[in-house]
Amino acid sequence: MPVKHAIRTASAAIIIGLTSAASAQEASYHYDGDLRLSPETGMLDADWTLTVNDGERSELTLFLNAAFGEAEISGVRVRSVSSQLVDGFNGPMRAYTVMLHPEAEGQAREVQVRYAGALFPEPPETAINTLDTRKVEFTVDSFWLPFDAGFDALMTAELDVWLPGEWAGVAMQSIERVPGGFQVVQETPTLDLAFTLMADYQRHAAPGYAIYDTRDPAGANIGAAVAALDHCTSYLNTLSGPAGPLPDASIVVTSRNEGGYSRGTLIALTDIAESSEASLTQFICHELGHYWSHGNAMTVENWLNESFADYVAIMGMRDALGETAFEERLARYQTQLDTASVALPPVWTPATTERPPYLVAYRKGPLALSRAEALIGREAFERFIQAAMEARVSTTPQMLDVFEAVAGAEARTAFEAILAE
Repeated sequence: MPVKHAIRTASAAIIIGLTSAASAQEASYHYDGDLRLSPETGMLDADWTLTVNDGERSELTLFLNAAFGEAEISGVRVRSVSSQLVDGFNGPMRAYTVMLHPEAEGQAREVQVRYAGALFPEPPETAINTLDTRKVEFTVDSFWLPFDAGFDALMTAELDVWLPGEWAGVAMQSIERVPGGFQVVQETPTLDLAFTLMADYQRHAAPGYAIYDTRDPAGANIGAAVAALDHCTSYLNTLSGPAGPLPDASIVVTSRNEGGYSRGTLIALTDIAESSEASLTQFICHELGHYWSHGNAMTVENWLNESFADYVAIMGMRDALGETAFEERLARYQTQLDTASVALPPVWTPATTERPPYLVAYRKGPLALSRAEALIGREAFERFIQAAMEARVSTTPQMLDVFEAVAGAEARTAFEAILAE
């Protein structure tokens, strides 16, 4: 038996394959991987087979953390490979251009990628990802895996993680504890392959979610987090109607001061020890609200992801804490815009092509949505939000169509003008 598949066949609880051909057709790639981790040294050893599902594609560009040096890339249908160093979000990356032979009948186009080394030779500026004896936290932010340079290619995955010792694991979709480590499976196509493994944590479970507190010491303000989760889950499930309910979520509380995120049912929170009730409620409602985010995060449409999640979170905070907390939060946002050191672009126009900056996605966009709510009234606005969730809108024109269906053409024109300011 090949070593690569030893974990996969070691347990009856393991999922053998993808559920349907439809999932594979929707994904650009299927990742089949073997990952060996050494938390004591910060080293990893990875071996991937990437199946390219698009038979017409002749060229790939894959990003990978440059700390691994030059990866070994090969395959029967691989014609050539070249690489160059490029600047990444958190340090240098290596960009691999892979040229492929045309698809041959009965022969999958597979790309083997092999690399090893220290993921973080130097401590990262923002420790969203970690590989140490307390916690292994992996998302695409560190480019620990080869990732399509277009940032819009969906993937399915089966990953065997070899990790000795007593660890617990949470992931975007399925993770199983098996002899020798874990198996991570993603049957639904997604943009990332994210998971967290924990050796030292406190767990708090309730219907709908489980909290894993990885701080040292753990426990600070955790009761407030539980209360916020209970409220936000109830509020969002009611608001979403037929677009809900939220799936069971795994919430990881970290010790860092920035870098929270949501990846499907996996949510990472920053240190909540000193968070106020209002901030914590908004923070948790925001991350849960990303369950209905479908815009491409690397394009102009990222404002849909962040502004909608944030304004729905402010609505949830209003529901929990009242009008004063709501108005104070909007006033704080407006002050941040008024004191911005640079001129900010519109939230969106038909000609917009650039991904919005932080203050637009997280401040100007939510304020635009608050004006849209004032324009059509709360009841109609809640119907709009629910309809947008149900329609799984991923572009601004789609969102505006939903808005018009709820509020009318005149209201749509007014909302477009607000977005264009």
